[in-house]
Parts: sequence; structure tokens; C-alpha cells
Amino acid sequence: MNQKFFIDIESNNEYINRIATFLYNELSNKGYDVKLLNNDTPLSDKIKEINNEAKESIVISNQINFNNEVGSEIIYALKDTNMLANSIQNTLGNYTNIAKFYQLRLPSNTALDYYQIIRETPNAETIIISYNENDLSEMQNNWQDIAQAILDGLLDYLTKQNVYVVISGDSLYSIAQKFGVTVQEIIDTNNLGNNTSLSIGQELIIPDKQEETLPPIEEEIPNTYTVQSGDSLYSIARRFNTTVDILKSLNNLTSNTLSIGKVLLLPSEVNNNEAISTYVVQSGDSLYSIARKFNTTVNEIKSLNNLTSNVLAINQELKIPTTTATIPNTTYTVQSGDSLYSIARKFNTTVNEIKSLNNLTSNVLAINQELKIPTTTATIPNTTYTVQSGDSLYSIARKFNTTVNEIKSLNNLTSNNLSIGQILKIPN
Repeated sequence: MNQKFFIDIESNNEYINRIATFLYNELSNKGYDVKLLNNDTPLSDKIKEINNEAKESIVISNQINFNNEVGSEIIYALKDTNMLANSIQNTLGNYTNIAKFYQLRLPSNTALDYYQIIRETPNAETIIISYNENDLSEMQNNWQDIAQAILDGLLDYLTKQNVYVVISGDSLYSIAQKFGVTVQEIIDTNNLGNNTSLSIGQELIIPDKQEETLPPIEEEIPNTYTVQSGDSLYSIARRFNTTVDILKSLNNLTSNTLSIGKVLLLPSEVNNNEAISTYVVQSGDSLYSIARKFNTTVNEIKSLNNLTSNVLAINQELKIPTTTATIPNTTYTVQSGDSLYSIARKFNTTVNEIKSLNNLTSNVLAINQELKIPTTTATIPNTTYTVQSGDSLYSIARKFNTTVNEIKSLNNLTSNNLSIGQILKIPN
């Protein structure tokens, strides 16, 4: 792979060590090149090892914040954008209080970063997650959820960067078809030249050109769609909030091949209950966090607002696709192993919303405890998918615009292992 990860531990705290080790193990299991930097290694040696790495590197340093009584913090380098810090804040902030994510300058020279591990690793994207000292006592109950949230934010960041990880059975042609681009565009974007062979675990940057060729979505969605140049079943399914399998079934298609001018039937659900609301962008918002907030997707918001990039401005007004139907709050009975974070992910809400609705003052749950779950949209039955040869949870999640954790949670999976012919519920 083209990316190297360093997971740094700057604390003797047991649970911070567990979080870092969890990140190391999960990234390793996904095939990433990752190194764990333990607390007993001198900082100068860690910096030297990071700087000697030839690959592009991401460094996640885990520390304790002894000074801030409000919440944990995420610090990123002056030279970097806030995208990685913001992505982790979006997922981690659903479970623990993040006071802020920011850049910190050296008082004696404000052109330099304050922390040495950020300041002296110029070729790496280094961030520090500084955990609130007052939250450490609760980590015995939620350290794994915190670690999973950090991992989700990191993987979401890589996804935003249009990075695709090659799996068994992939070819340049199949990947190009999946993302609605051409083989030559993938070759040019990744500087492959004549080397068009792929290896499992290889990272490819996917050009985002297909969205530029899409005509703007009208507020009233038709029941049919005429295939345009550059379209693929995947891009059309994403555009109309459905799936490739549903489109193929509805149109009696036996392959993914489309011809320009072909008229496709769309599922009737796409224009039932469709309404448009508006949202004013706040400080710290991203398209990803807004999409999660309103149970929609980044592409739908971009398409509805004719956005050509992910950059937002504070006070910018966005049109948001919503559903007009509302239903009462549902209830959920806490099971062994549940946490507020995992329940929030399962029902596409946030920890704070569940705590507020149930008047909870802490994150501690009891088995068989009944929780009210906020719901704002009509419930759509989950679809199912039959595992094919070469499938992985990652590829299936990408196919249906969801996440690995949501599929695992919905199907009560305890590992990433799949078997051919296995039927999975897919969250809508």
C-alpha cells in the first residue's frame, strides 16, 4: 500500500494503551502498513523513524490532556488542512466530548507548531488526540467504542480522499465501471503508465470526474432516467438513493453494461415523501457530518446544491433532501456488549440525542434497560444482499453507500469473515 501509519502512545494509562493497540491491530488486519510507537521509546527516536519512512505517513499520537477540564482535543499541523482532524472529530465527538480541534503555535515562533512530534515530522500528516484527564475513569467501559470511533473517522477520511483498496477479483475495468470513470482516467490519476496489473490491498485514487458530467437533479424526481455519457449503474443508484441490484431487477438487466440514451425505470420509493429543507452551515460542519445529521449522503447534498467541491462556508445555506413523514420515537432494549455509541450508530443518530431523549447524565447502561430512540424519517425495510466470490465487508459497504460497522451491527457480526452465499441485511 502507498500509506504508512504510525500509532504513537505518549502515556502509561492502561486505556490509552488499549486504544492505540486496537488501532494498530485493526489497521494491520485491513492490510495497512502500520507501526506502533510505545511510550517507553524516546521521542527523538520516534521522530527519526517517522522521518526515515519513504511512504506518505499518517501519525496518530495519543496523549492525556491535564489542562482542559472541558473535553478532549485534537491538534493538527499548521501545514495541513483540518480534514483528518475534522473527520475524527465527527465520529469521536458522537461518543466523548471534544472541546475543540485546532492548530497550536509555538509562542517563541508562531510560524512553528507547538508540539515537537508535529513540528519535527514535516513529511507526515501528524495529529495528536489529547484525551481529557477527567474522562479516563469512564474508559474502562467505553475505550473500545472510542477506539472504533477514531478508526471510523480515519477510514472515512481515506474514503473522502477517493481512495479505493483493491480486493480479490478486481480489475481496472471493473473498478472503472464501479465508480463511473474510465480505465484511462484511473491509470492517469495513479501514474500507472504501462503497469496495469493490480495487487490485493493496493490503493488507487479514484478520479471524481463522473459527478461533473451529471445534469443537476430536479426537485421533482422522475420515474425514469435516460442514461447519459459517463453514467454507470453505480453512479445512477447513488444519484437516486437506490442500489445497483434494485435497478437491475427493475429493468431486467443481466449485466452492468449501459448504452447512452437507454431509459431506465426507477423505484417508485425515490419520489414518495421527498421534500426539501434548508440548513445553515455552522463552524466545524462538513458535508459528511451534515449528511449524517439529516440521514442523507454527501453526493445528494452536492447534487441538490450544484456543489463541485466539498468546501463549505460558515452561514452558507444548503438545500437538504428530507422525508415529510414522521413517526414516533421507537424503543430499544440494551443488550450485553451495547454502548451508547454502538446504539447511536445502529439507529443513525448520535449519543447526545439518545442521552437527551432519555434524560441520561452518564454513558453507563444496564442490560435490559429500555431506551427511547429518536426517529425523524419513515422506516424503510432493510434490503438484503447475497455474498459473492471476491466480496468483502469493505466492498459491500462501498457498494451500498454505508459502512462496515453498520453492516456488522445490523447482522450481529463479530468478525469481518464472510462466506459465499451468506445473506446480509443492508441498512437503508
